[in-house]
Amino acid sequence: MTYWLLNSWKDTHEMIVVFANTGKEREETLEFIHRCDEHFRFNVIWIEAITNPIHGQGITAKVLNFKSASRNGEPFEAMIAKHGIPNQNTPHCSRELKGHAIRAYARAIGWKDYQTAIGIRKDEPKRLDWIKAKKENIIYPLALDFPCSKFDVNQFWWHQPFDLKLKSYEGNCDLCWKKSFRKLITILAENPEKAIWWQQMEDQYGEYIPEQRRHNKKITTPILFFREQTTVSELIEESKFDFEKARDESQDINSLLGFQNWNEFMDSNGGCVESCEVF
Repeated sequence: MTYWLLNSWKDTHEMIVVFANTGKEREETLEFIHRCDEHFRFNVIWIEAITNPIHGQGITAKVLNFKSASRNGEPFEAMIAKHGIPNQNTPHCSRELKGHAIRAYARAIGWKDYQTAIGIRKDEPKRLDWIKAKKENIIYPLALDFPCSKFDVNQFWWHQPFDLKLKSYEGNCDLCWKKSFRKLITILAENPEKAIWWQQMEDQYGEYIPEQRRHNKKITTPILFFREQTTVSELIEESKFDFEKARDESQDINSLLGFQNWNEFMDSNGGCVESCEVF
């Protein structure tokens, strides 16, 4: 999407490319963005959210780069210290660390009336939020202006000298609570050290209810990341048993390119992988 926008709209739009780092992105993700920047000359602006601990004070953003980007969850923990642990009931991590951070940066450089391009494709109709798009001036180029399916995206990257070196079930956030249990325990079986930070957060902030939610008497502790009140420790234990691991569908790229379209591939193996966060 970014490649297409910068090449197709450069004469009609002023554009900046922004990456909001949470501190829990996989290193492969950071390296991929860095390589895209160098190869395609994106001139990526790397930012991180600065969470003001005072209730009622919003996010600001700081500019950094590939080398200085946080890798130990620092922006994420600062957000948790104010807003609490995110999960399905309170999914505020992407909102604070990505959406609000990007808007804070735009304000800082004087941008007021602008559009934000989000990489949701035409074959992801359930993720297209038209109400939010109108409210927040969001556009979906890969759904409307330059319609692309996952098949089209894979074809594009097949012809590039590099790619995102992640298995399909790993995703950018190293232990995202949105993932299925099968994907989570597969990741932990292969990389048990990924659990350390998440367990530290639960140990430190599991009993913390943020000020703005303390009036809600229905909230009980501990507050945990994962669905069904599953602790990180329980996921670690599950990962030690024999189980059918999540499948790395990124390895299907060779066979995928032999089909004429994505629907044909979908019919052949029963489904595609979940999409990562839109920002």
